[in-house]
Amino acid sequence: MTYQNPILNTDAYKLTHWKEYPEGLTKLYSYGEARKGGVFDQTIFFGLQMVIHDHFLEPITDEMIDEAEKVAELTFGTKEYFNRPVWEKVRDLGYWPVKIMAIPEGTLVPTGTVLFTLESTEPWFATTLNALETMLMHVWYPTTIATNDFFIKKDLVPFFKNTGDIANLPWAVNDFGLRGVTSLQAGERGGAAHLVNFQGTDNMAADLAIEHIYDFSGRGQSIWATEHSVATSYGPEQGEFEYLNAQLDRSDENTAISIVIDSYDTFAFIKDVVGSDKIKNKIVARPGRVVFRPDSGNPIDTPLQVIEELGKIFGYSENEKGYKVLNSNVGVIQGDGMKRESIKELYQKLTDLGWSADNIVVGSGGGLLQEGFTRDTERFALKASYGERADGTGFNIQKKPKTDASKTSKAGKFKVILEDGNLKTVGLNDEGENILRTIYEDGSYYPDDFENIIRRAEAACFDEE
Repeated sequence: MTYQNPILNTDAYKLTHWKEYPEGLTKLYSYGEARKGGVFDQTIFFGLQMVIHDHFLEPITDEMIDEAEKVAELTFGTKEYFNRPVWEKVRDLGYWPVKIMAIPEGTLVPTGTVLFTLESTEPWFATTLNALETMLMHVWYPTTIATNDFFIKKDLVPFFKNTGDIANLPWAVNDFGLRGVTSLQAGERGGAAHLVNFQGTDNMAADLAIEHIYDFSGRGQSIWATEHSVATSYGPEQGEFEYLNAQLDRSDENTAISIVIDSYDTFAFIKDVVGSDKIKNKIVARPGRVVFRPDSGNPIDTPLQVIEELGKIFGYSENEKGYKVLNSNVGVIQGDGMKRESIKELYQKLTDLGWSADNIVVGSGGGLLQEGFTRDTERFALKASYGERADGTGFNIQKKPKTDASKTSKAGKFKVILEDGNLKTVGLNDEGENILRTIYEDGSYYPDDFENIIRRAEAACFDEE
């Protein structure tokens, strides 16, 4: 049972704004963007549907209004700042009186381009509109994760094209991040963002969120995999033989399995256990792939050394591109210390040593969904840009601080057009077909298909080479 109250899913001070705007304001129009100057100069826009689904589809009730009024009084020391009449009107309507238009999710968008617009559709809601900023700005997170993930994938494309099989790319990076994020909702949204670009994941919450919000099932895929609680429960020495034998005997031989190997001594496990005649023969006879996971040591050098040792045990062949591929369908998964920079470094060193990219996959947790990502990574902002008065006259709204010109906001109402192959923000009345599409309007919700989102991101990844 949820304790969330959509009225209170905002910054407290925004509840006072209805008393602060100019009298007679009957429309407010705002836009969201990733301002120029962030880590990436392009973003993969993603996750607005998740925010709308979670916060704007539930009708406002008397209980919500009563609770919000009580909390507001406790917060401000007065009831006067809570606009009860406007929320009673929203309750009576049965929906939020707003219109949201957005870039199609999965689109690669230059920073500084309008990503979505928000406007009031009832005159009495104009002064309350920007209370929705707080929740809508949460789109920064899935967009930033999808963007970082996109550039990881883009980095890996040449390695797989030039040294291996590009068909393996969707499983090259696996989401290990559910335990390392700040909340389950973050895991769902960040994990879903990863699945825009890749298919490998252990984040089942994200896969389920995609099913419920985007009506798309089965995007994420995983395999039989051990962890240290499994490995160490068998104990050292002879126990390591029993541990590996159990996994080979109990798993479906036609499926891939992952074996953690650093519980005691990574290289002794490879040489003595994996390299023993009985176990080696079992692996050679097994149709499904066996990947070995070193989980400690230098995150670049250790997996490369493991690949070299596996090459001594199982041998390797040379593919048609002239790169070495381990025999017997064995490989390595590196799940420690992986983030965008180290993933690229690992594949670079692997291929520089003459090994195909097909020999290794990676898993990433905090480096994929958590580490270093904030709203300022891509400088997300939502700003008011247009308003109307009771007499119907419109006026532009703009922020233009002398102390930081990079925070200058846009003025007016907008559309986004495709001009010479590039997305460009222009005035609403300018020429060109508007890329922004309505995703929510007065209770009507128009979600996009996750398959379309995947296709857009995929096309951008390869078109941008």
